[in-house]
Amino acid sequence: MCGICGIAHPHRDHKPDNDLLERMTQSLAHRGPDESGTVLTPHVSLGHRRLSVIDLATGQQPMEEPERNLLLSYNGEIYNFRDLRKELIAEGIPFRTDSDTEVLLLGFAHWGMARLLQKIVGMYAFALWDGREHRLYLVRDRLGVKPLYWCTDADGTLYFASELRALRLTPAVEDSLNDTAAFHYFNLGYVVGQEAIIQGVHQLAPGTCLTWQPGAPPRVEDYWNLAEVWTQRQEGTSRPEQEYYEEFSALLQQTIGERLLSEVPLGAFLSGGLDSSLICAGIRQQQTSLKTFSMGFEERSYSELPWATLVANDLGTDHQEAIVACEDPDLLLQVASHLDEPFADTSILPTWVLCREARTHLTVALSGDGGDELLAGYTTHAADKLHGVARHLPRPALTMANALIQGLPDSRAKVGTLFKLKQFLAGAHRDACDAHASWRMLQSRDNLRALILPEAWDDTFDAFAPFREVYDQVPHLNPLDRMLYVDYKTWLANDILVKVDRASMAHGLEVRSPFLDHRLVEFCAGMPPALKLRGFRGKHIMRKVAEGHVPDAVIRRKKAGFNSPVSHWIAGPWRDLVQDTLLGHDAPALLQKERTRALIDEHMAGKRDHGFRLFALLMFALWQTNGTAPRNSVAK
Repeated sequence: MCGICGIAHPHRDHKPDNDLLERMTQSLAHRGPDESGTVLTPHVSLGHRRLSVIDLATGQQPMEEPERNLLLSYNGEIYNFRDLRKELIAEGIPFRTDSDTEVLLLGFAHWGMARLLQKIVGMYAFALWDGREHRLYLVRDRLGVKPLYWCTDADGTLYFASELRALRLTPAVEDSLNDTAAFHYFNLGYVVGQEAIIQGVHQLAPGTCLTWQPGAPPRVEDYWNLAEVWTQRQEGTSRPEQEYYEEFSALLQQTIGERLLSEVPLGAFLSGGLDSSLICAGIRQQQTSLKTFSMGFEERSYSELPWATLVANDLGTDHQEAIVACEDPDLLLQVASHLDEPFADTSILPTWVLCREARTHLTVALSGDGGDELLAGYTTHAADKLHGVARHLPRPALTMANALIQGLPDSRAKVGTLFKLKQFLAGAHRDACDAHASWRMLQSRDNLRALILPEAWDDTFDAFAPFREVYDQVPHLNPLDRMLYVDYKTWLANDILVKVDRASMAHGLEVRSPFLDHRLVEFCAGMPPALKLRGFRGKHIMRKVAEGHVPDAVIRRKKAGFNSPVSHWIAGPWRDLVQDTLLGHDAPALLQKERTRALIDEHMAGKRDHGFRLFALLMFALWQTNGTAPRNSVAK
């Protein structure tokens, strides 16, 4: 993996700002610790930080093609680059290197951008400047595995980078919060959609290409539209189940095999769940040895190490385990100081440690991310079935049941039946889309409003709007696939992939996810719903394919998740940090301090479990006070 950045100025006589470009590039050094490079031209200047994985000797960037006046800065991996290279060579295109970077550059020169993007398979974000046409392209991979942020200033200058931190060095970005993004963060624990937490900064949407030319505003267009793909796939005829099993298995093995190409040490994450276990089993079918890495907790109800050990022994891997210990807040402070935007998925902590430990042995790791979105593996998908029945019950009955359940004392053990029941009843009276989205929310709108200062609150805020927007894009899909589509466009893109990218890139580790191959996504889009969710159990086809390759106990096991025991830590070793940060003079200006104090007091006294909500407030406050974010109130 790598970090990219750049500046595109509309005036040719403008003198490129080498100092700014160097500072932007250096701010991304953690993403690419091996090499650094910059190239300045009258219109476009590109920066690059390299993590060397393929073609270690000659893959330096930014890469130029002088004859066509092309310049490329690229982050990612093109898994089918060798096949594309052979195709280009057969058509008379000579190569200077063995890198996938040059395949992108010469593929564009030969095929053009539209054909190139249809041909490549991989995870990527890249900037390509066509000097002949005076056109800059910014491209992000189909599912959004690799990030890319951009913004413009009043003069029409375009700035872009892999992370927000680089853009905050530019004159285009002011220190003002995006109010809507901040509210969604407090409600979800992550920033949803294409707007960043800082006003005026955008995320390039997955599967899109931004085109910029001097004197014209940026134009963003889809080159892969998941809604269209899904709708078209469902129009086909179904086949015997055995054919689906065989094709899914073969395609998964292909995607795993393509991700094993590396000139540096490679291994895999192994949680003990079905997804990572099947990936590791697939790797072992294709190579004789494998290093695996797992993470656990001292709090036994949260730790999955026994399951990981079971799988590792069964597959015969060289297995390493570590414990996430939080006797003091040092780990939390380290993570918070590095995150580009506030982020409160509690699994960021074990993911961070997992990547740190793996990097001592590896440069590349395969993971099982994406399996739940692919084949309906979350509890929410089973709950959606129950919702279809519950929403027809009398509203007063649902309200009474919700009040009774919400009043029961919380447990600080790992997410269990009571927590799930509370989440289910909180959205049971809503329509299908809002009920599904409510599972992701940390609090009700009323609770959020009570937390925000009246002068900062926006009464038009709609917590469900980002979910409804994407839900309405696929009106013709069956109910299950419609919700899976929502998960791809929200939870996966804005939470899961952000978490893995930031945690891995902080340590210069490349993570590859076979389940996120777009060909596998397209295949599963056309699969009958019963092969994904059968009864109330998800990933039916994956369980069938895993038979004989993964221990039966893992195949039968329920979804466990990857949460951290933050409720314990907030009331224990983080206690002073929480109170000092959220109630001190550096507390977030938009929060009502007395309401925050009430949440803390209830949690510390054991009256209620506000762990997830307090963790979100804490991560936001730490993001502000560690110097990576503005301290002013929400922009109006």
